[in-house]
Amino acid sequence: MRLSLRARITVMFVATVLGVGAALIGLVYAYLKLTPVPVTASFPGAEVVIDGAVPITDEILRRVLATSLTVLAILTVFAGTIGWFVAGLVIKPLRTIADDAATVTRGDLGARIAHPGSDDEVGELADALNTMLDELAGAIGRQQRFASNASHELKTPIATIQTMADVALSSTSDDALRPTLQRVREVNARSAETVAALLQLANVDVHDRRLIDMAELCRNVAAEHHIPADVEPATANASPTLARQAVDNLARNALAHGENPTLTLRKRHKLVEVTVESGGARFTDEEVRTWTEPFTRGERTAGKGQGLGLALVDAIASAHGGSVELAPRAEGGLVVKLLLPA
Repeated sequence: MRLSLRARITVMFVATVLGVGAALIGLVYAYLKLTPVPVTASFPGAEVVIDGAVPITDEILRRVLATSLTVLAILTVFAGTIGWFVAGLVIKPLRTIADDAATVTRGDLGARIAHPGSDDEVGELADALNTMLDELAGAIGRQQRFASNASHELKTPIATIQTMADVALSSTSDDALRPTLQRVREVNARSAETVAALLQLANVDVHDRRLIDMAELCRNVAAEHHIPADVEPATANASPTLARQAVDNLARNALAHGENPTLTLRKRHKLVEVTVESGGARFTDEEVRTWTEPFTRGERTAGKGQGLGLALVDAIASAHGGSVELAPRAEGGLVVKLLLPA
């Protein structure tokens, strides 16, 4: 078991006091044992004067050692108590920084580290983290704006091409031209779906986060897609819209690329686990590892989508401080788990 930082600081403090105290006791004991005590005696009325040295008796040494060890034990207890409270004061600003950082990891990119109000190393750490978060938020914002603007700019020409293809397809009498126009229409429709998915991916942002009934949500998605569902009562701290979109994407992905999908909902510690399992082709761990990245598709699923479904699910999970886990089934197919905070 790994000790906490506070416990380690306390142990180091106690060990230092104990080591220094033990060393001092050893030095004092050795000095008393090896150094005779000077003795001077004279007898009134006589011309006899005794001036010499005698060693300290073992009984006195034992008493001195016992008393010293008792005092050291008491000091050790006090040192442990004082060390525990001092360590708590030292790491309190670090705990505040960790809590604030956890808020950012849950998807609130506008949150910042509270400055401890000091110009020491902890204050420098808070400033450095806030600078990093500012740059990170700016980079993510620029990326989202670029994807959103590019997608919006593409929507109009794609819609125009779709209309032109529909008109040409309905008005042409040339049978040789119809397959080409139909192909143009299908490719353009896929482009429209890709642009729509890019817009969704660029606009993943948690605004209306609250406790939602995940059991009802999963039952509704399963019923809509006619998928068998096994759900347990569970709530998640998430955006209802984004959570629904994530589960819906899992179901659509399983239907498009797998066979006989099933949906389950379980409570796991402080998380809610939505699992969509489907049969199909055999995959390796290396193949599925990158499937949450945009535009990544398996070789055996090429041509069946834009490669953005699982990427969108992963983005939604990350925005909530959750995650997505993918694992191939031994008998073929895929298991996808969506983990959201309860």
